[in-house]
Amino acid sequence: MLTPLEETKAYQSIFIEGEAKGRIEGKAEGKAEGKAEGKTEGKAITLKRLLKRRFAILPAWAEKRIDTAAEAQVDAWLDAIFDATGVEDLLGAAPSEE
Repeated sequence: MLTPLEETKAYQSIFIEGEAKGRIEGKAEGKAEGKAEGKTEGKAITLKRLLKRRFAILPAWAEKRIDTAAEAQVDAWLDAIFDATGVEDLLGAAPSEE
């Protein structure tokens, strides 16, 4: 049941405008977030490709570490790839199996 205020055209107009604005902002935010995730994913794919080319194999733990890393970390690894002597030298030690 609507209250007298909610029945007014002004209220309904403001509500509709706010709802539309919220949808637009949400869409833009989602698009930006998706774009950032895609950018990071693309860098991770490039890093894995370069590591496979440079060191012949890429252990599963290394792929997982790359896939879960933040973009800044992936950038740092990309910058250091030519100085690394191996995958562990670049990404850190492999996790110990317990």
